[in-house]
Amino acid sequence: MISSAPKDAGAVILLRPHTAPDNPEVYLVKRSTKLAFLGGFHAFPGGQREASDSEARVDNCDEQESAAMISCAARELFEEVGVLLARGSRTLTTGQLASLFDDLESSRMSWPELLRHYGLHLDARDFTFVGRWVTPPFAPRRFDTWFFLVNCPPKQNPRVTPDSELESGEWTPARDAHAKWERSEVIAVPPVLHALETLAGGLTDDLVERFLSVPEAHREPTRRIEFHPNYICFPVRTPTKPPATHTNCYLIYSSSEILIIDPGSPYEDEQAALAECVDDLIAPGRTVREIALTHVHPDHVAGVNALNDHLKKKHGAPVPVAAHRVTAESLKNQVSVNLIIEDAEVLELNGTPAINLRALATPGHARGHLCFHDERTGALISGDNIVGFGSVLIDPPEGNMLDYLASLERMRALPQLSVLFGGHGPAIANPYEKIDEYIAHRRQREELILAAVREGALTPREIVARAYTDVSPKAHAMAERSVLAHLEKLEADGLVSLNSDGEYLATQTNN
Repeated sequence: MISSAPKDAGAVILLRPHTAPDNPEVYLVKRSTKLAFLGGFHAFPGGQREASDSEARVDNCDEQESAAMISCAARELFEEVGVLLARGSRTLTTGQLASLFDDLESSRMSWPELLRHYGLHLDARDFTFVGRWVTPPFAPRRFDTWFFLVNCPPKQNPRVTPDSELESGEWTPARDAHAKWERSEVIAVPPVLHALETLAGGLTDDLVERFLSVPEAHREPTRRIEFHPNYICFPVRTPTKPPATHTNCYLIYSSSEILIIDPGSPYEDEQAALAECVDDLIAPGRTVREIALTHVHPDHVAGVNALNDHLKKKHGAPVPVAAHRVTAESLKNQVSVNLIIEDAEVLELNGTPAINLRALATPGHARGHLCFHDERTGALISGDNIVGFGSVLIDPPEGNMLDYLASLERMRALPQLSVLFGGHGPAIANPYEKIDEYIAHRRQREELILAAVREGALTPREIVARAYTDVSPKAHAMAERSVLAHLEKLEADGLVSLNSDGEYLATQTNN
């Protein structure tokens, strides 16, 4: 399956008026934890381009696409934090700005109509282009985002507007914001981190050059994604189940050691890219501690042997492969597992920072599934128990719904979770909300399935037709596998029984 094409988006890096040039203050926002895409992440105001953005007047810009993206960025900034970057707006009072905002939000006027009606226009000289970043192809929702550096008008004060998708916003020195990320206190995507790090170097004459100094700022997709310090997410293309197209390999590193989790690609070009990233981490003197596996599925283990062959050829020796004993047994004659990871065992990385990962046996998606919990930072490698988008397939006999729900509850009980690193998609910065969402989704499906059985549906196919009306017919075959997992749980709970004809019957009725 081919990843979806990225959609155009604009974002504004808003500088505080009269800010200190050696450590400028920038307006950083936190996205609502309720959002499906990057909920809980810290970011800059911005969003997706709308068709009407190209109709707004932008002076001193001869290039149509650039003008449309400046318009997009300006509109998003006004909608999200109430700052209007338009020539002629300096004479507007706070009350007048509020009236304009209401005109736009209520759809009484479109963005171009609003600007024309109030005699306003945009000027490209107010927007400094500082990069164009493309979301990596590991999620169905992707953006081609234009970033603009802008000085906030002196008499306007940004604030998170009531109907925006933001939870909060504040002026913060760039150096302080980046330091918070280094302390694992915030989660942000690579272009935001790059911007903060660049601004932390001061408002120098070569500022724009420093913004544009990395290939990712010129639409080259990021391969090394460090959502969290010392945790590199390296998505590799795999023949996984849709809508996913990639599996996340994680490279967790200290000053001395590297732990590699789930090198899953069977493709030589992807294996080579991953090996190059590992070599870069080894170059300063680190060693690879081991390769650890979350579970048995091919899209998580197919690159193990190739990576170990590379390590042997280039660095002198392969490294141990570690997994749950059930996974090790299942992988016999495919991957040689040298170390068995027991439940509650701690994997310690030597060096700094101190990284200790506690293994958690969390079966359900797979019988030998493991998660890895960093108690110091609250990070959890969740494997395929929770992923960055969509839901998880529980497919018997390897999958077991009763075990899966128990594993979700165990993960939910972990204290002070800060981020989930799933096997697919971006990191999850709202861990408890996401786990609750998964549990609620499974409980709701179970109720619908039980209701369908009580109404006379006898087979998984008949149940899918009644209980999965929100699912495309193309996905019904997978849905039947999930229904079977739910039926096995309901049978264990004593709520349904399987007769000799392979039909499921309710064993008790509603009170």
